[in-house]
Amino acid sequence: MVVEKSDHNLSQKDFILLCQEHEWDPLFLNEGDANFRWDHLIRELETCRAAGEWMLCGAIVKAVKTIKGYIPIENLSRYEQRIPAELVQHWSNRPWLELLPGSHHLFRRHRVAQALQLIFSDYDVEPQVFCGEQKVDFAEQWGLEMKHWNTQKKHELVIALGNGASLLNLAHPGIAHCLEESTLAVARMNKLIVLEAIKQSPLRSRSDYEKAILKAWALDPDCHEYLNLLRKVIAFRLRQNKQYSLLMQDFSREIVEFEVTKKLVRYLVQA
Repeated sequence: MVVEKSDHNLSQKDFILLCQEHEWDPLFLNEGDANFRWDHLIRELETCRAAGEWMLCGAIVKAVKTIKGYIPIENLSRYEQRIPAELVQHWSNRPWLELLPGSHHLFRRHRVAQALQLIFSDYDVEPQVFCGEQKVDFAEQWGLEMKHWNTQKKHELVIALGNGASLLNLAHPGIAHCLEESTLAVARMNKLIVLEAIKQSPLRSRSDYEKAILKAWALDPDCHEYLNLLRKVIAFRLRQNKQYSLLMQDFSREIVEFEVTKKLVRYLVQA
């Protein structure tokens, strides 16, 4: 969908059409809404970002930028995927510098320092561990920097550092380990964001929410948070239906666990 800049604002339907073109079923953008609602568009963007729908996010951001007047969305750039190649593009046309006698280590140190600065400029923090002394192992130092931010739970920064290390040909067990941990942590956080959006969506049912939880658990059974969400759904349903009413007061935990197990087994059998 090509959106031309104009004097009039885009409608809710325009953004819904964008979602459809990218095969995304909206959770908050509803054709039934009489007026355009920025809060619904922001929630949709947040969910698309968490779901990894970067092409759709970029298309929505591009459309939003054509709207004249005040745009109540902070930091639109966070919904646009950075191109990692930007980190090394500056040096791509100067490989001959590395071939000069005695220049390899100096050039490599300069390139690593500049890449590190570019990455950290996006996160408003400064490197805390990396040492750029002449005789240090840059890959080891890069891994130590990633380990520091991994312990601070700055997982998106750790992933950016991991991607940067790959582009700079920096290889170290510490880099690989931290990248793996942070990638898993971000994937789980994003999945929980999507599940919360499904739960709150006026366009999804409680059954849709339960199915989404089961699917998330099946793909990542080591994440106990999915089971906690499923327990809450089942406990709510048991209270609503007054099922096991005589036993719930004394054995609510055991009954919920029993029903959770039944759900998991049934899902696995059907899958």
